[in-house]
Order: sequence, then structure tokens, then C-alpha cells
Amino acid sequence: MNHYPVTILALFLAAVGVLEASAEDRLFLAAQETEALIEPREAQQRLAKLPELTFDLRVAIECPGETESLTLSIADTFKTLGKEDLGAHRSAETSLRVPASQLTLGTGENFCIRDDAKQAADELVVPGFLTAFASLRCAGQEGPSMHFASAPLQVRLKCERGLGESQDSSSDK
Repeated sequence: MNHYPVTILALFLAAVGVLEASAEDRLFLAAQETEALIEPREAQQRLAKLPELTFDLRVAIECPGETESLTLSIADTFKTLGKEDLGAHRSAETSLRVPASQLTLGTGENFCIRDDAKQAADELVVPGFLTAFASLRCAGQEGPSMHFASAPLQVRLKCERGLGESQDSSSDK
């Protein structure tokens, strides 16, 4: 019975040692907020129909040795930049277009409802809607290495009401 606490303590210390050994940050990922216009939905419909979304990403890289490649992904969409794309740069900017078929959003009861412009909210900010991932492959004297980073993606949804609905709601305010 006394061996179990010692084993658990040893596993914990080993895990802490692994985290410290890999804590060297070589890759940083940031994203701009993305905005999308969506059509009003029926009150009983709980999912918002989202369009294709484009996310602008910026990555800062530092390889111990030579940069081999950088792969960025959101949902099932990815883009790989090779060493010819990155060159000697220590940063990269790119965009990823995520098709509507890879996106879905359950909305609150009071967002962008058709025929309810007076009560329904016309804007919704969704922090952490998706996550962007980056992986950096480096080739150094000690062999190849991989480095990873992620960033939450924020989306601002705006309800695209017809001219008649917008005028009705703005005249009552």
C-alpha cells in the first residue's frame, strides 16, 4: 500500500519535469476578430446559418536552426508554408478561409430573429468560437523539432436585416 503514493508522486514529478523541458516558447499565434453578416432566422431555429469566414492570422517564429515548415489550421481547413515561403523571416501573416460547411453556431434565443427586429439583438460577439492551431517544424544540429501554439478566435456576427425591418426598428428607438 505504501508504494502507491510514491508511484503517484514520481509520475507527478516526471510530468512536471517534462513540462519544464518543453516550456521554451518558439511559436506565437495571434488572430484578428472576424466579422460576418448573417440572415435573420426563424424563432424556432436554434442554429445560425453562417457564411464562409476568413480569419487573419499572425505568427512569430523562432527555430533552433532552420525553419522547415509552418502549418496553420482552423476546423478542417489548413495551410502549410514551406521554407521557401518563410525564408529568413521571423514572422508570417496569412489568412485562412473556413467554408460554411465547417461552421455551425447555436444562438441565444434573442439574436437575429426574423420578424422580430424590435426585440431581437442584431449583433453578437462570440469569443472562442473556434481555435486556430499552428505547428512549426525546425531542423537543427540536434535533429528536427516541432513547436505548437493555439489561439482562440473571436467572431462578431451582425444581423443583415432587410431595409423594411431596419427602418421599423430604428424609428421605434
